[in-house]
Order: sequence, then C-alpha cells, then structure tokens
Amino acid sequence: MTARFILAISTSSGVAKVAAASEPLSQGDGSSELFSFEIIDYKSQSALLLPMTAQHLERAGLTPSLCAAVAVDIGPGGFTSLRTACGIAQGLAVAWKVPTVPLTSFECMMLANEADKPLTVLMDARLNEIYAACIQRTGQGTEWIKQPHLLALTDLQHITGPAICDGQLFAQLHSPAPGVQQGAVSAVQLAAMAWQEFLAGRVATPFDCQPLYVRDKVAQTTSERLALKHGAV
Repeated sequence: MTARFILAISTSSGVAKVAAASEPLSQGDGSSELFSFEIIDYKSQSALLLPMTAQHLERAGLTPSLCAAVAVDIGPGGFTSLRTACGIAQGLAVAWKVPTVPLTSFECMMLANEADKPLTVLMDARLNEIYAACIQRTGQGTEWIKQPHLLALTDLQHITGPAICDGQLFAQLHSPAPGVQQGAVSAVQLAAMAWQEFLAGRVATPFDCQPLYVRDKVAQTTSERLALKHGAV
C-alpha cells in the first residue's frame, strides 16, 4: 500500500520548486522523497505549476486521498511569487480537505546537520538589502532567536558563522568567514520539515496560509510620488 505523502510548494527564490515526501516509517526516521521538479522560467510558473504537479502525482501513483497535508514556503520573497504559491496551496488543501503546513524560506534553507544549533540564514532581498533571521530547530519546532529582518547589503561582509547564504549573496562575499556556507531554498527540505510539523500537530487551516513580507513596501503610491515631485514632505 502506498504511504501518505506531503506535497511541498516553494516559489520564494524565483524558481518554482515542488516536491512530495512519504511519511517517515517510524519516529526518528526521515521522510523519503517521492518526486521533485523545478520551473525556472518565472513567466511560466503560474500556468505550469498545477498541471506539472498533477503529472508528477500521477506518475508516482499518488492520489489526493493519500495526501496528509500541503506544505508551502510563505517567504519572504517576491510579492507575486509568494501569492502564487500560497494561492495554489490553499486551493489544493481545500479541494483535498487537508491542512496546510506554512514554513518560511529561512527554514527551507536549513541544512540537516545544522538543525540543532542557532543558524543565521541570509537571502538576497534585492534593492541592496538582505533578508536575515537566526533560527534553531527544536522538538517544539522552529525557535526564532532573531526574527526576520532586513540588513543592508554592506553588512554581508561582516557575517560570521554558523550561517548559510543563498547563491547570490555567497558569490558577493570577498572572503567567507569560517562556518559561512552556501545554500538554497529546497522544496525537499520543506516537505521533510513539514512532516515533523504535521506529526507534532503543528498545522494550519488553508486560509491561515499567508505570505510573509519582511519589507513593508517596495514602491511609492501615486500620492507619494506627486508629493515628492512638488516638494511636499
């Protein structure tokens, strides 16, 4: 008999990543990857995510009745990308009558061998800024030692380990300090961590699955632009 699975969806990095993982055989075991795929072309993601997911589910012999939960990377990340991932996760969870497991991009970048100690996670936020947080996994889930926040890009050169940077930031390090590693958001990691959350009962309703935006805003309103044009404060 095919075991239950969790479907995981991540779009925060700009690449759409989807994975499915089966239920761990026993307590302490890890989940097993059933499939994973990526959609690199940003413009095609919203159109291809659902049909490609359906194709991979069919090939793997997985049906909605076997789904335990839908996990989603809620960000931070691109505004439209996060809305796409959360919307699809919500829709599937409602249709399949399962809960969601919302996790952040920071958690999706954690490495298995770094899970039991504080880890600084850094991601390119564009606009010469960095998304940053310090987290640690415990038996009670993720402990936020330092909540998600923004750093100036110039702070990157002062980062010390243990830390993990995405590829864009790691490439800009002049001389990485000991313990500073390169990593990436992973849908496989998302699915594995979602099983830990699910089995501990830490799940959400579909409509509690909302994007995480660390930056308050990235554009000025029309009135703000006009005010600046005319010298208003």
